[in-house]
Order: sequence, then structure tokens, then C-alpha cells
Amino acid sequence: MESRTKKMIPSEGTNGFEDRLSDLPDHLIVHILSFMPTLDAVRTMLLRRFGNLWTLVPTLSFDLEEYDEVIWPDKEDKPVDEVFSSFARFIRNVLMLHKRPTIDRFRLFISSFTDPKLKDDVQMWLRFAIDRQVKDLNFFLECDDLVLPHCIFMSQSLARLTLFGSIIEHQPRFHMGSLRELLLGDAVGSGQVYNQLILGYPSLQKLDISITNLVLPHCIFMSQSLIKLTLYECMLEHQPHVHMGTLRELSLVNVEGSGQVYNQLILGCPSLQELNIHIINFSHVLNITSPSSFLVDAIGVSSLQVVNVKGLPYYSLPSVEAFLRQIRNVEVVTMSVDAFEVLCSGTEIEFPQTRWKRLVLRSSQYDNRRVQVILGLVKSSVKLEELIIYNHFSSDEIAYGGLESSTTGTYLMTLLKKVTIHGCGGFSKAQLQLVEIVLQNAVLLEQLVITGMNQLKSVDELNFVEQVSKFRRASAKATVIFD
Repeated sequence: MESRTKKMIPSEGTNGFEDRLSDLPDHLIVHILSFMPTLDAVRTMLLRRFGNLWTLVPTLSFDLEEYDEVIWPDKEDKPVDEVFSSFARFIRNVLMLHKRPTIDRFRLFISSFTDPKLKDDVQMWLRFAIDRQVKDLNFFLECDDLVLPHCIFMSQSLARLTLFGSIIEHQPRFHMGSLRELLLGDAVGSGQVYNQLILGYPSLQKLDISITNLVLPHCIFMSQSLIKLTLYECMLEHQPHVHMGTLRELSLVNVEGSGQVYNQLILGCPSLQELNIHIINFSHVLNITSPSSFLVDAIGVSSLQVVNVKGLPYYSLPSVEAFLRQIRNVEVVTMSVDAFEVLCSGTEIEFPQTRWKRLVLRSSQYDNRRVQVILGLVKSSVKLEELIIYNHFSSDEIAYGGLESSTTGTYLMTLLKKVTIHGCGGFSKAQLQLVEIVLQNAVLLEQLVITGMNQLKSVDELNFVEQVSKFRRASAKATVIFD
């Protein structure tokens, strides 16, 4: 009781409040410092209680741009070489004074530099991280001729490795038995090197490759450890055999390859649960003579449950229709603004009957055509239980047009239980009629949530709420929530 009373007594020089932070044990203060940028953590040495505790932090993060903004916030014309030289001195001093024997995470982000003498410094910093048995190494550097030290690819402590903008040379051996995640972006290396690289990671579970025009090595498609694979602007060629029995999540972003190759890849993943697709140029993946061959018939991949569509091209609507048919049996579908706008581009699309249970749509605005498409998707989704709509528009883009009378008919929604409309942002007749149709046709509706009402003027908000409250509701349990 006495000690508790003592803590409540104001301390001198603290504006009547005790400095509780100073009472924390050293290991908790070190833990707090580990979440701060290294530059800020080092600055705490000016505080008596903190002293040199920063030298024990398990994470080191060096970002040239952040350093520049903090050290020279008002000097826009500071010479680049001078900035980097100062940054390099700071890193050298930190590494020289750092006392912790191991490091959990080491991050080095350098946009670019011109002094060739400093390449030795960069390689030395990377070797420092490996010597300290780093578990997570994140390295970004815009330099055309910096070769990564071989010790990185022989580390037995690394669990996560991220490399952007560096050179990977052929090595006598690659072996990282603990590596679980590998992210490669704009890294330079031959196909043989990448093949050797990936084969050297027997426990790899997550692979992310973002290298333009890289022909993917065959070993990827025979992996029995990968759980998540992300490919960005790579080249997908026909493989003699594809079998990735452990893969759960596949992301394809503008990957060049024929529709047949896409089908081969997805069908070779019998445990696939989530597919993320973002395609702008269909000429890369489409057999024009047979649009229905695009991607895969999801009936053949019974495990597939989630499809996120982030981009579809405007000029191949028959293939878009075929794509919708191919994913008709999944449970969750999400469409970005770009993908949804394809469905609203003016040409009538025949929506197949689906078994979707959750549908997430991101729309640019509410108008007659977009609401028609939303209703068309809902009507064809006979198993739909939840509908989420995000509205992305600015206040000067609000559409005030209402629905045509032909669109306000019966849309029986037998299983729909929850509808969320995000980003009201303004009053539109089309939006109001969408709410009305949902309330009048969703017989099991439990909750209709409308967010963004704080962006409305008070008069419009009251008018909107008043009109919604007058709508007939097919479900006695339906409640409307305004946020």
C-alpha cells in the first residue's frame, strides 16, 4: 500500500506527473525502441534513463530518404554524394557500437548512389547482418553493378529475405535451410542462377517474384513446400509437368503466358484456396480463338474458395463473361474498381448463376448502369449471404440520376443477411433506390449498414435517413445502421 501511494505523488520537474516510462525495466525499453526507426532510437541516448540501451535493439533499419528528411529537412539542394556520405558514416557508427549478438531484422533502403567506393561499405553492412544471424533481411538498392555477397545465400538463420535492385551471381552452392519467405524484385541474374537459388531453399513457403520478362524456372512448378506464390510481370512458359500440392494462395499480376499455360498452372495446384488475378493486357494470356479457355474451370479445382479480381481489360468482354463462369463455384469474390468498371462499360453482360456467398465490389460511383450491374450480380448469386460495396468517388462526381423503371422490379434475395455500403459521400437517387430494392427483396436480411454519412450536409443526411426509414422491409429482423 505504501509503494502504491508513493507512485501517486507528483515528481519534481515532471509537471506534476511521475515519469512511469523510466520505471520500466531495461528489456521493456529495448523492446519499445525496436519499433522505432534506428535514427530515432539512437537519439534516445540523450535521455539519461535510456542511455545506451539502443545498442541492444534486435532490429536495425536504415532508410536514406528518411535520414535525409530528418537531418536536412530544409535543404532541398543538398548534394546527393554528401547526403549519402553522411548516411554511410551514421551506419558505420551504429554498427560499430551495436552490442546485441544477434539481430531479428535488418533493413537497408537506399534509392541510389554514385560513389563506387561505397559499394564495399554496402557489402560490409550486409555481411554484418549475416554475422549477427539475422532472421529477416530486407535490402533495396538502385544500383546496376552491386553484387550481393555469397554469405547471404549460405545463411542458416535467415527466415525471410527481400532483395530489390541487386545482382545475384552464379555461386558454387546456395543453401538456406531455414528460409521460409523469399521476395525478389528487379534483381539481376540468369535463369540458371534463379533455378539454383530456389532449389537451395528446401523449406520455402512463400515466394514473391517481381522481375520483368523473367522466364520462370521449372523448379517452382514442382515445389512441394510452397504455400503462397506471387508472380508479377514474369513470363510463364509451358511446363512438361506442374504439381504444387501444398500451394494455397496464387497471385498473378500481368504474367505473360497463354491461356493454356494459365490453366495448366492452376490445375496443377490441387489444394489452391485463393486466387488473386490482375490482368490488364489479355493478349498475354488469351487464346483469341477460344475465349472460354481463359484461366481454368473452377469446377476442376474444388478447393478454390476465394477469388480477388484486381484488373480486367476493357476490350475482351466475351472473355470476362467466360471468366465469371469459371469462378461461379467459389465462395468469396472481390472486385476492384478497375475490374468492376469493365462490367459497367456499356455492353450488356450475361451473368452466370453462381454459388458465391460473399461478394465485395468497389465502384467508382452510383448511377443507373452501376446499380444495374450490382443488382444483376446479386440476382445471379443465389447463395449470396453478404454484400459489401465500396464507393470511390469525390464529391463533384456524384451521380443524381435514378434507376429506370425497368430495373426496379423483383430481385428475390433469398439468403442475403448483411449488406454494407461504404462511402456514402453524397446523396444520389440511384444509391437510394439500391437501398430500397435490397430492403424490399432480401427476405432474411438482418443488417444494412451505410457508412460515410458524416460526409453529407445535415439537410441531405436527414432527408436520406427519412426516406430510407419509409421503405418497406421484406425481413422483420432487418435493421438499418447509419455510420
